[in-house]
Amino acid sequence: MEAFCTTATRHSTGEGDETFAILASSSWDRTVRLWDVFEGKGAVETFPHTHDVLTLVYRPDGRQLACSTLDGQIHFWDPIDGLLMYTIEGRRDISGGRLMTDRRSAANSTSGKFFTTLCYSADGSYILAAGNSKFICMYDVADQVLLRRFQVTHNLSLDGVLDILNSKNMTRDGPLDLIDDDNSDTEEGVDKQTRTNLGSGLPGSIGNAGRSSIRTKCLRIAPTGRSFTAATTEGVLVYSIDESIIFDPSDLDVEVTPEAVDAALSEGQPNKALILSLRLNEDALIKKCIFAVSPVDIPAVASSIPYKYLQRLIQAFANLLESCPHLEFILRWSQELCKAQGNSIKQNSRKLLPALKSLEQAIVRRHLDLADTCSSNEYKLQYLCSTSTTK
Repeated sequence: MEAFCTTATRHSTGEGDETFAILASSSWDRTVRLWDVFEGKGAVETFPHTHDVLTLVYRPDGRQLACSTLDGQIHFWDPIDGLLMYTIEGRRDISGGRLMTDRRSAANSTSGKFFTTLCYSADGSYILAAGNSKFICMYDVADQVLLRRFQVTHNLSLDGVLDILNSKNMTRDGPLDLIDDDNSDTEEGVDKQTRTNLGSGLPGSIGNAGRSSIRTKCLRIAPTGRSFTAATTEGVLVYSIDESIIFDPSDLDVEVTPEAVDAALSEGQPNKALILSLRLNEDALIKKCIFAVSPVDIPAVASSIPYKYLQRLIQAFANLLESCPHLEFILRWSQELCKAQGNSIKQNSRKLLPALKSLEQAIVRRHLDLADTCSSNEYKLQYLCSTSTTK
């Protein structure tokens, strides 16, 4: 029997100073096994389940083991004493969405009602669980209650997002969207059908089943516990309780790091540092690089900014005008950027329109504030001058 195996290592300290390592594996044979691989003793203990075990994960301190089974439950084991501690029933929590190949409604369908990835928090107080569903579930381990459910996406182009599908599109031969109704005998039609079936029988190959389904492959929680990341069909999603933290990078690679930005600034390359910060798309780094440019170098740096980063830079100027006291510096930046990138801004004005409107509104607000201040000061000066001459 072929088995699906997920492993985790644990280092635990027993009586005295003895330290040992245990390997845990989950399998389709409905068991979780502990292995003492370094001593060569083989299987140490077996935890039986009533359904196939899909994945498992150790708590960071190594004193608890969580595993997910095909019936939608999460089992929590004590790996030291070999006792079942808790069980969470998560079928109803993760259920949601209907695939176009499902012949039953989402409420009566069994597809996707199980977890394929688990992740403990740093302190082990809560656990995240997700799978072939549009939801990510957060549970309190001690109380076995659902704390919150996150919906990964609302993108209707992905299969499994809608809860209700039109039953008229379901025939006895399958969904209408997946039926090849090309009845042509031309070479083009035959070649199309041949290419569709090509390689469908090879190991590891996936046939063309229409739209891709929404699923979450992996979950990871930050050590601080204030954010977590999910690798999904929709992309890498970052959830955070800090509203100011927004991670939306572009053209990201191993060389684009905050350390690289600081190194470029220390080497006297403000244009390189600014482009790196725009690729990272972190507000603090972008503002730091903007203020690192001297007024004399602003025209040269503005002309070196690629077009695809203009929207982020313009939006950064709009945000700075709301709270930054360096008004003349930001206005100088805005003016030089419009001079250097005028053609690109004009050709792509529709795409840049939201950022340009934000910048315009910020400038108008600051102008009105300064106008009121100057007007009141002008009247005060006239009053003071008149009173000084009369005396």
